[in-house]
Amino acid sequence: MHRTFCRLLYFDVIVIGGGHSGCEAAAASSRRGAKTLLVTKKWSDIGAMSCNPSFGGVGKGHIIREIDALGGLCGICCDNSGIGYKVLNKSRGPAVRGPRAQIDRSLYRYKI
Repeated sequence: MHRTFCRLLYFDVIVIGGGHSGCEAAAASSRRGAKTLLVTKKWSDIGAMSCNPSFGGVGKGHIIREIDALGGLCGICCDNSGIGYKVLNKSRGPAVRGPRAQIDRSLYRYKI
């Protein structure tokens, strides 16, 4: 009779989904020293973006800048894979202006 021994794996953080936000979450927890597992359906979909590959805008632009200030991946990968950059609501006041970047989806996935 053969016995199979299975070593249990312990993780501090388990991230479900390997899209761009899942990769960001896994990288952030790993940088903090947590033992991190990233689970995704397809290895080829790691870092995948939505059908409209843009980062920023009025609301999300603030979040992207905060993530970038904390050393996140999004800002770095957007800088490396950006196609075009634009400031939205340029004719309005500074409170509603928002930077937005159009991103090359395949290059972004490669950089992530």
